[in-house]
Amino acid sequence: MELLEFDILQSGVVILLLLSAGELLGRLCRGTVPGILMAGVLFVAGCWSGLLPADLQQLAGLAQLTPVAILMTIASMGASMSLRQFAANWRVAAVAAMTYIGQVLAVFLVIGGLFGVNMAVGGLPGGMAAALIVQERARTLGYDQVIVLSVLVLTTQALIGCPVAAACIRREAKRLRTLPGDAQAATAEQSRPRRWKDVQYGALLRLYIAAWAASRLEMLTGVSRYVLALLIGLALASVGFLAKDEMARTKSDGFLFYLLMSSVIAGFGSAKPEMFGQMLPILVLTLAASTAGAILASTLTGRLLGISVPMSMALGMNVMVGFPMNMLISQEIIEGLTEDAAERQRLMNEIAAKMVLGGMVTTTFLATLAAGLLAPLMH
Repeated sequence: MELLEFDILQSGVVILLLLSAGELLGRLCRGTVPGILMAGVLFVAGCWSGLLPADLQQLAGLAQLTPVAILMTIASMGASMSLRQFAANWRVAAVAAMTYIGQVLAVFLVIGGLFGVNMAVGGLPGGMAAALIVQERARTLGYDQVIVLSVLVLTTQALIGCPVAAACIRREAKRLRTLPGDAQAATAEQSRPRRWKDVQYGALLRLYIAAWAASRLEMLTGVSRYVLALLIGLALASVGFLAKDEMARTKSDGFLFYLLMSSVIAGFGSAKPEMFGQMLPILVLTLAASTAGAILASTLTGRLLGISVPMSMALGMNVMVGFPMNMLISQEIIEGLTEDAAERQRLMNEIAAKMVLGGMVTTTFLATLAAGLLAPLMH
């Protein structure tokens, strides 16, 4: 029936319905489960029941716009940090790095010990790039079970990571609210007159330029465009080209976040019910080992480096949560805790910026590097 065909408009309506329903369910859970995760679970249920197509984001015409929105958002996050703050966050990078090493060791000890090295490599935590490296090696060797495990870990690790990260971020935000903050400075920055740059599409243009520059520099250097976008945002803000609240100045941040959230729930679409039946025991053990390794390593490293336990554990969940979900969870929790704009900005700078940086270290650098080094161990 043509009236119910999943064209660009109906697909967009369904995605927004999923996001809205997820947000309402998240509120009913008092924020213990992020709304975006609830939306993803609803999407999976719709796909498995045959009511929704797995390529809903593509049908809504959003798939090509999403990479641009991700780059613009990362550049904006970079702009929200000062050079001093960025340099001071070396401890964040250290916690994230040690946590990922702990996760890999835990997976190899448990899964490698019980099911062999091949399955341990298939259970490596990480993002899409790392998973593709592992899957390509497994496909060459004809190991279908390793491919299935890699796909399942990629699509389900957020089910564990999100609730843990959300609980830790909430505790950290509450802790930070009790400390004195530089709210006046943040307000002054946001209210600073823009003069010649204050044109209708100026903010959107500036973020587009940052995204474009990151993509072109990736072609020249081979460095990930997402890392470059963060550094470019930081550099452009330090010379006054970008404001700390550049995303809000675009007056299109709501649509940009819609694009980001659509990409998050689309990632759940590749999980198939038959996969779970075959690999559920190994999957559960893999996620348990990865989570335990992350919590233990992040807590110990955080204590040594003077980072609070909640923030350390949240950073530890980064590789299981990924971007943009780590930032969206931070924003959702912070907005639920306070309605003061200056305080929200301060908390976002303290928490979301660290989560994005930690995610860059683990998902972009270490997970991809580990996959490239460990995939040849499959034999």
